[in-house]
Amino acid sequence: MILSRIKLPDSVRNFVYFQPEVFRMLFLGFSAGLPLLLVLGTLSLLLKDAGISRSEIGFASWIGLAYSIKVFWSPIVDNFKLPILSKLLGKRKSWLLFAQIGIAIGLYMISQTDAGTDTQRLVIFALITAFLSATQDIVIDAFRVESNDDKKQGAAAATYIMGYRIGMIVAGAGALKLAASFDWEVSYQIMAICMGVGILGGLLSPEPPHKKQVLGETELEKDISEKVLRPLAKRKAGLKQKIESLTAFQYFVKAILSPFVDFFQRYKWWGLVIIAFILSFRVSDIVLGVMTNVFYDDMGFTKDEIADYSKIYGVIMTILGAFIGGYVVNKVKILWCLLWGIILVILTNLLFAYMASQPKDVGFLIAVISADNMAGGFSMGVLMAYFATLINQEFTATQFALYTSLMTLTGKILGGYSGVNIDNWGYPMFFTYAASLGIPALLLILALLYREKTLKQQE
Repeated sequence: MILSRIKLPDSVRNFVYFQPEVFRMLFLGFSAGLPLLLVLGTLSLLLKDAGISRSEIGFASWIGLAYSIKVFWSPIVDNFKLPILSKLLGKRKSWLLFAQIGIAIGLYMISQTDAGTDTQRLVIFALITAFLSATQDIVIDAFRVESNDDKKQGAAAATYIMGYRIGMIVAGAGALKLAASFDWEVSYQIMAICMGVGILGGLLSPEPPHKKQVLGETELEKDISEKVLRPLAKRKAGLKQKIESLTAFQYFVKAILSPFVDFFQRYKWWGLVIIAFILSFRVSDIVLGVMTNVFYDDMGFTKDEIADYSKIYGVIMTILGAFIGGYVVNKVKILWCLLWGIILVILTNLLFAYMASQPKDVGFLIAVISADNMAGGFSMGVLMAYFATLINQEFTATQFALYTSLMTLTGKILGGYSGVNIDNWGYPMFFTYAASLGIPALLLILALLYREKTLKQQE
């Protein structure tokens, strides 16, 4: 990489955030963060400007479920190579380029669609873009885990989040300012061009080392195959042997079954607790975030104000929170960091309930956004580092996709009803409800801390 050729003092070169494998996460993070708001938060304002109701905007947020179900096609990304491209670039880089070019095309098609007269067509393009964006996330998560050792995972996650949030600044503040100065068509066209940053970053990054996929040779695969085909062993032994030798069956065992069986073999029934924790950790933040742009607009803030305070200043605070999280993870046990993170998220989300009951106040808006985004950045950075500790690198993309899919699934489903809930309850009650959704995660972290304590006592 270019960074490795630059002559810097040893003290600088040895700093973890300047390591090439860590630093390149900045560009890949940007590429991941750019399309997210363009199919969710920024899109909600586009729809509102087109005269779409709050309830319909809330339902449109279900586009984000693409990020929550990516685990279903992650085995394909993890195990199959794209023709031609994979020979030229490698397995990970070829999937990355395919997704990035598709996202750019999807954003351009959104720019060519009138939201008011052809809402359905616009939603379809947004859904396709979200699907490709989720595919890109699968690849980048594998890229990050495979490119960094355990000691660098926290820093790599923080750098990735920094790039991610810069991408969100561009897709949030940048897109809103462009829409205010020109129109939504120009805004989304420029966003499509901005995907070139991620494409360039991917092309300049080396293919990460990852384990070669050999079918049917591990003890885990043999054990799974034996158990799946056991009913045929006595009655139709010939058929059993024939199925075992099929490449399609071997791929099914390795790509689909093995990552999940491996997880539960390592964590036993505690795996269910971990899954429940992941499902609940970001619910509060996601449900609240679905309607924040609409909330700011209803409070009387202009697009420029939303861009300046929420999408620039707020994102900077998120980046700061993520870097604090990446540093603290190396000093404090990760489960304690997660505990602090969810407490901060719950408390800062309650600030929105108070703000909703007050008149428009730019100073208080900045304070709330600062606290909320720093808490969100801290908790997200810690969570990404925690996911890396749960990974078996033989199934990097699939298992990371499982964790990140579960991370957003509950929040995306509940978030779809946000518009309806606000219409029925009002903003103060809605934000209080959103904050309370973090309580299950708090209880589950305490359970995981108990597990950790018990394991140490058994050693």
